[in-house]
Amino acid sequence: MHEHEIYEVLIAEDEAPARELITEYLLTRPELRLAGIARSGDEALRELSSREYDLVFMDIHLPRMSGIEVIERLSRIPYVIFTTAYDRYALRAFDLGAVDYLLKPFSAERFDRSVDKFLCSRKAEDHPSSHGPDALVNFREGGRHHILSCADILYVTSYGRKSVVHTGTEDIEIPMLLKEIEGRVPGDIFARVHKRYLVNVRHVGALEYYIGGQYLLFLKNHDETPIPVGKKYASLLKARFNMT
Repeated sequence: MHEHEIYEVLIAEDEAPARELITEYLLTRPELRLAGIARSGDEALRELSSREYDLVFMDIHLPRMSGIEVIERLSRIPYVIFTTAYDRYALRAFDLGAVDYLLKPFSAERFDRSVDKFLCSRKAEDHPSSHGPDALVNFREGGRHHILSCADILYVTSYGRKSVVHTGTEDIEIPMLLKEIEGRVPGDIFARVHKRYLVNVRHVGALEYYIGGQYLLFLKNHDETPIPVGKKYASLLKARFNMT
């Protein structure tokens, strides 16, 4: 995506003062363009089903259908910032993959922080391999966007059409092929070492010959996790570490 890309925004809000305030804040952000307004839940659902928006400011308490229900009915879940006067819906909102949750009334500064979170997520999704180990990569799991630093990913395991991203603190299952993930992370940091494994080479602590031209590598984590290295990948990995 180009540096000066403008993102199209839908405001779903039934109260005129709240709509006007969000519009006022939005006009201060050159990255955003107001492309649609919905004043009820069913109107928001029609808008989001008929065209793609980059970002939605979604009130939770909408007439005829709540903002939560609107998002639950969508086959493609957009980036959403929920707006509401009540904090009791926050957990459900984040379960649906919300970028942020704005409690009314909110300031321009708080609005800007939400927009910055959205921009960070989009940057991670659109440019997953452009900034080395500190780059952010975005994986979508249902309605939730997992935003990870490439440096935090230890390795990725493939299970058919699903993969598991392993970090030092959590394992995230996502509906993506290992080949797709390999194409989204920096090639100078990650290496395919097996048909089922993609590894962050900066977390490799040791490489040990196993049998029949195959190796085992061990990570530098607490468990020294062993990972098999397929025969056809071994020579490439050894060359990467300047091993003879």
